[in-house]
Amino acid sequence: MGKTRVRIQMDPEDRILLKRNLNKNGEGQQFFTHEVRRLSDPYVPFLNGPLKNTAIEHKTNITYIQPYARRQYYEHKGKGLRGSEWDKRMWADRGKEIVQSVADFCGGKAK
Repeated sequence: MGKTRVRIQMDPEDRILLKRNLNKNGEGQQFFTHEVRRLSDPYVPFLNGPLKNTAIEHKTNITYIQPYARRQYYEHKGKGLRGSEWDKRMWADRGKEIVQSVADFCGGKAK
């Protein structure tokens, strides 16, 4: 019997990542960052709103620009959901939901 050859042709890695919106700083990353900010909002300390409402969303991070943001992040006692380390507490509560929404956005599956 003769040998059978199989030839597989695949797109380059960067093209595959681009198709799935997973390229560096691409739409998948932006979607993830937006979801983190959106779902973190109810956890951010709120008196009149400037801390939460003036946050700047970049491709890979969120910057809370108020001069008191650092102190609020580490020291705020909080009431209900709102309080210190809001991103970590939100992730503990809703991280799986974000992973699923990003997987859906990128056409993949969450594990």
